[in-house]
Amino acid sequence: MAYADLRDFITRLEEADELIRITIPVSPHLEITEITDRVSKGPDADNKALLFENVEGSHLPVLTNVFGSGRRMALAFGVEELEAVRHRLARLIDPRLPQGLGAMAKRMGDMLGAVRSVGLGPNRVSKAACQEVVITDNPTLDMLPIPTCWPEDGGPYITLPQVITRDPVTDQRNVGMYRLQKYDSRTLGMHWQRHKGGAEHEREARAQKLDKIPCAIVLGGDPAQMWCSSAPLPPGIDEYLLAGWLRGKPVPFVKAVSQDIEVPANAEIVIEGYVDPNEHQLEGPFGDHTGFYTPEDLFPVFHVTAITHKRGPIFPATLVGKPPMEDYWMGKATERLFLPLMQLFQGEIVDYNMPAEGVFHNLVIASIKPRFPGHAQKVMYGLWGLGLMMLTKAFIIVDEDVDVHDPRAVADAVLANVDWRRDVTVVDGPVDQLDHSAIHDSYGGKIGIDATRKSDREPFAPAPLPADQITTIASEGRWSAPLPGVILLATDKSRPVRELFEALWALAPDHVLIAVDDFVALENLSDVVWRVLGNVDWHRDIVVNRGPIDHFATGAAPRGQIGIDATTKGPDDGHPRGWPQEIEMSAEIKALVDGKWADYGIGG
Repeated sequence: MAYADLRDFITRLEEADELIRITIPVSPHLEITEITDRVSKGPDADNKALLFENVEGSHLPVLTNVFGSGRRMALAFGVEELEAVRHRLARLIDPRLPQGLGAMAKRMGDMLGAVRSVGLGPNRVSKAACQEVVITDNPTLDMLPIPTCWPEDGGPYITLPQVITRDPVTDQRNVGMYRLQKYDSRTLGMHWQRHKGGAEHEREARAQKLDKIPCAIVLGGDPAQMWCSSAPLPPGIDEYLLAGWLRGKPVPFVKAVSQDIEVPANAEIVIEGYVDPNEHQLEGPFGDHTGFYTPEDLFPVFHVTAITHKRGPIFPATLVGKPPMEDYWMGKATERLFLPLMQLFQGEIVDYNMPAEGVFHNLVIASIKPRFPGHAQKVMYGLWGLGLMMLTKAFIIVDEDVDVHDPRAVADAVLANVDWRRDVTVVDGPVDQLDHSAIHDSYGGKIGIDATRKSDREPFAPAPLPADQITTIASEGRWSAPLPGVILLATDKSRPVRELFEALWALAPDHVLIAVDDFVALENLSDVVWRVLGNVDWHRDIVVNRGPIDHFATGAAPRGQIGIDATTKGPDDGHPRGWPQEIEMSAEIKALVDGKWADYGIGG
């Protein structure tokens, strides 16, 4: 189904009891973030989209957490559950020839429906709701309730945009979701990372010696349009074609009033302008989806030339921070939708999962049908070469009967089946520009773990732990064994981590050792996993030892040892780039929200 616009979707959310209207005054400076963060991490019964109708300093309402659950994400696509979209795409791209007239007619119907949904040509209109109000004389960003998300942010940020640019050479449209820092009433910092389509357009513009890239920042519209700006499509594929397929109807466009570019006619707000590819300014810090502040860096400047909007527009925003938050569910939609495409290239893949703790690129778990020795390595190398999967820091490959969405089942497979000497592949390669643990900017160590069963080896079972002796070695006795075969160690690093590993292996030679900072709560395993995946460069921060590799070892032969140093790093640890600050809301704002919580009308 196609929603007419964001308001149409809000109506659907209210009908489904998936939206809360907050009518008391709230501040866009930190308060909206704290409320949204609590709701996104709270009980499912309270996890709703939030419409703040009385935002201080603005007459515009602010909408947050609109995609913040699996159900709302499915409703955005007009289905009951996300799996329905996956199955629909799988039918469309199935390379097998249909058998029988009925199946052939069904396939033809699916293909004709897809053609109709994306359109046979540009779907242009001459009059658009997004241009009910047109401001070209001194357009100002001050009219928008742009939230300041976290205490150390460099300023207010637009966080749920559709940023539209066109390739200066091919004129191919790209739509990206790039955060935008408000510098002043007429300029924004355009944070498009080097791996993204907008950054490629910037490089092309410099090569062509152009001084302006026409650009539009679109807020709102059909929810499928809003989500599609985050979809990791291959270069040259228009994200709005995917949006049209998802909504079953082409996206309507209207020409911008001040730039040579088209914008969705059903948007709430459009900020028109241009980027000078030769002009850069410090952008940041920003409390990002990694759970850390992204430090300041140079990014292009966006100059506002016009603002158009509906009458009484709604300002959509997303708040990111330590997982899980709304971006996890947006990524889950990507995961489900792109599984058939992944299987098209690697048919042995059964399923995959990007867990919340991995913040998209830090961990991908895939199940396969292994057919030969090294099959898991074949799959991980193939995935590292597939689009933005190239940025994945860690792959875990398990057998087809292991539920990749069950963390305990995956952990059991890893601990039972992995010989750390021969089942681990460590490589160097591109990583996300936000990865703070990599030794070099956007380039670091990555790991692939083959956790499939081996016919020539027995499952591993660890020996009992000498708890008293381990407590003596552990810093202040802070350690735990959350799973058979795993020891978590909290350390202040007064003793080198690798020395601690060697001392512990003398007592527990068959255990995986993981070290985290001494302030970490070991009982919060989700937090521990998030830190391990984010804080580790998989070349620098692991120790794998105990004897030479024997790829032909059989039976219950001793296995290799692995120690993982997930502590904060500095120059003494071989990390010269600096370590970012973790995101934490101020005590003042927490107390403010505590005092007003009953008045928000959210619930427990």
